[in-house]
Amino acid sequence: MTKLIVLFSGGTGTPKLLQGLIELVPQEEISVVVNTAEDCWLPHGYFSPDVDTVLYTLSGLIDDEVWHGIKGDTFFTHRQLLALGHDEVLNIGDRDRATHIYRGALMRRGLRLSETIEILRKTLGVRGRVYPMSDDPVETVISTPEKDMGLHEFWVEKKGSPTVTGITIRDAEKATPTPGVVDAILSADGIIIGPSNPVSSILPIISIPPIRKALKARKNRVAVSPVIGRKPVSGPADKFMKALGFEPTSRGTAELYEGLVDHFVVDIRDEELYLEETEVYRTDTIMNNLEKKRALAEFLLGILNISYH
Repeated sequence: MTKLIVLFSGGTGTPKLLQGLIELVPQEEISVVVNTAEDCWLPHGYFSPDVDTVLYTLSGLIDDEVWHGIKGDTFFTHRQLLALGHDEVLNIGDRDRATHIYRGALMRRGLRLSETIEILRKTLGVRGRVYPMSDDPVETVISTPEKDMGLHEFWVEKKGSPTVTGITIRDAEKATPTPGVVDAILSADGIIIGPSNPVSSILPIISIPPIRKALKARKNRVAVSPVIGRKPVSGPADKFMKALGFEPTSRGTAELYEGLVDHFVVDIRDEELYLEETEVYRTDTIMNNLEKKRALAEFLLGILNISYH
């Protein structure tokens, strides 16, 4: 019997899990709702980094050393831009840049973001569904003592060094989910909130009111903590969580997802955690090889009571 698994994803932790999941589950039975609050127009085209990481993961193209871009890509254009004096902060590969150019050209012709991603999905041979969370612009804004900035400036250009005084998910409250997202959530056999940054990757998705409402109406939802102790596995989640008033721990992550999950998974190296209305599980969540990625995916399928043979 065909099943449907829906994942909420950002750009690193959840795609690692996705890489393990597709070892167990036919792609046709997977739908991924992806953060777009880091999207922006660049001089050459439209940049949608988290979406592209998911597309490249499902198509087998992902550079899984760095979890962005295409494995084996060249960087002639980037190096030439630097040589010409253009300070391109993002290290964009040539084949990856072609994705941005093509998507931007389609959007300038009047296609919605979700329509361009559907074209790219089919072109890349991806069989799972990939939904950007919204066709409307939503932006994660990071407030610092110096100024407000986007995630790329904060994390890539500034190396995550500024003090964070606040986080705003700009325009999320008036954004509309892309077609198919709410239906996928409501009809899913199980929902996984992956171990992506809770603030910059997952919060933008669950801040869109119809998505949050649909998720709250469901059961059989599991989230994986991306934090061990008081340190995120990767990225600036600790600074971001503190800025929102949450402790940078698995407990803080669970509080951020309160009312949206039935099951919560923490790492075996993390401290004991008890939650009143959410069942807590412990397993190895460090996915540093394909076997561990597959094992975590299998563990989550067990929690959701979804079996594959």
